[in-house]
Amino acid sequence: MRRHSGWIWLLFSCVLGLTLLLDVPATWVAQRLARQPGVKLLLTNAEGVWWDGSADIFLLSAQQTLGRIPGRVHWHVGLSPRGLHWMVEDSDTAFMPQPLHGRLGWSVLQLQTGQLNFPAALLLGLGAPFNTLQLGGALQLQWNDLEWSFTERSARQLTTVTLQANNLSSRLTPIKPLGSYILRLSLGPLGGRLDLETGAGPLQLQGQGSLGRGRWGFDGTATASDAQLPQLLGLLSILGRRDGLVTHLHY
Repeated sequence: MRRHSGWIWLLFSCVLGLTLLLDVPATWVAQRLARQPGVKLLLTNAEGVWWDGSADIFLLSAQQTLGRIPGRVHWHVGLSPRGLHWMVEDSDTAFMPQPLHGRLGWSVLQLQTGQLNFPAALLLGLGAPFNTLQLGGALQLQWNDLEWSFTERSARQLTTVTLQANNLSSRLTPIKPLGSYILRLSLGPLGGRLDLETGAGPLQLQGQGSLGRGRWGFDGTATASDAQLPQLLGLLSILGRRDGLVTHLHY
């Protein structure tokens, strides 16, 4: 009888613990995120529970508000034998045209095709050099299905991530806009490749990069006409090393 009682108490404790875990409110998640150092998410007006809730979301850095994610964000997390499945959607379809879906398994991260549209000012939270450049303009981030292996430290299939920057500007120069640019990242089992090109604009950027042994390398150039060069000197000095009319980008 005592053996059966022990199993009953163990089962009761597990059920009680699971019930309490499922009832953790979204406000608890908001409080924990607010305590994280550096760039963090501030969830306000949070409703629901940690696995099915919604909130207004702000980006913060050193007590400075970087910006508010448009609309109201809703998330749902589900558990299966293959790991955690999650979905995030926003009431503002201009920012998030369609819900984002993904799965976090024991050794793999999967992210389905998606797109985000946001102001370049949000890059300020990434630190140098963006906190110096203080960019303006509009960014569009797109990607196709991604499956990343933690054990292999690489993508299991070819994945392309494209960042399109339109009408960029910077506080370091009065020239507006500087131009529009496309940054394309290709990831596969053998590594990654990065390509930068200019669509149009007075500041011409181009370059290529690669990923090998877990490290990125990038080489490119930045150029401008003689007439525009005086107004772009401050910006070009931040971007790289000047050699005549050409600024070399090496990261």
